[in-house]
Amino acid sequence: MSFSDDTLTAYADGQLDATTRGAIEHAMRRDSSLARRVAHLRAQRAVAIDQAQPASRAVQGPQGQHGQHGPRTQQPHQSHAARKAHIAPNPAQSRQAQVVHLAAIRAQRVAVQQAARKAQAQAHAHAQAQTQAHTQLLAPHWRWRVWAALGLALVAGVLVGRYVLVYWQPAWLGEPPVAPTTVISRNGMLVAQGKLDLALSRQSGGAAPSKGDVRVGLSFLSNQGGYCRTFTLVGLSQDLVGLACRTSEEWRVPVLVQNMRPAPPMAAPQPGAEMPTAVLEAIDQRIVGGMMDARAEQEALRRNWQR
Repeated sequence: MSFSDDTLTAYADGQLDATTRGAIEHAMRRDSSLARRVAHLRAQRAVAIDQAQPASRAVQGPQGQHGQHGPRTQQPHQSHAARKAHIAPNPAQSRQAQVVHLAAIRAQRVAVQQAARKAQAQAHAHAQAQTQAHTQLLAPHWRWRVWAALGLALVAGVLVGRYVLVYWQPAWLGEPPVAPTTVISRNGMLVAQGKLDLALSRQSGGAAPSKGDVRVGLSFLSNQGGYCRTFTLVGLSQDLVGLACRTSEEWRVPVLVQNMRPAPPMAAPQPGAEMPTAVLEAIDQRIVGGMMDARAEQEALRRNWQR
């Protein structure tokens, strides 16, 4: 709420009603600038009173000499402030003069803020002390849990190394990992990959497969100057039977036939038994001489199937 200078002047002169005076006093307690304005107006009023007193005595002197004409000649020279000087001061004005003490208010606020900061620091230090004591109390339990977790991790690592990593061998250990794909197409030809390539390069003919999914059968010398080997990729209900011939550093697969698995015989099957007709025809087209025996296969394995 704002007040004009005339209203504040009337307040300083004690000419306002109780409601307006109460509103101004309430605003002065909330607004220091309004209090300074009222104090300034009161100072102006005091100066006006001091200036009006000599003028009043000067007016009374000629009145005694000139009679009734004296006051009329001197009255125009009296100012509005001089006329207000004859008004008795309001007791509320003296009480209001004690409201404006900016230095005391600032000092009180600083003291309150310092006390609040000190109380906050003490509360923070107390909370830290309680947390530290609680941590020290629980430290033995946490140490036990950490050691238990480390023990479990060690046991899990041993189990993983014993039963999982034994089937996994990265390239930096000397042998490339076996790819899941067994046959891929390259330049219009099927090429053995992964476990099929590994079995054709390292497995002896007629040997029982270690995992039951790749079995190498017969081996012979091809009329194209390389070695050829028959193989079987064992499935759930049917197998893939094919012929792979060594060319440079890879095994190419000219024939791959899907074959239904016969009923399990009483005796172990011989290499080449139950072989599809397409595979037999591919063998007849390429074979030079007869099938290789175990000694010849071992020699070819030693030379990595290179002529």
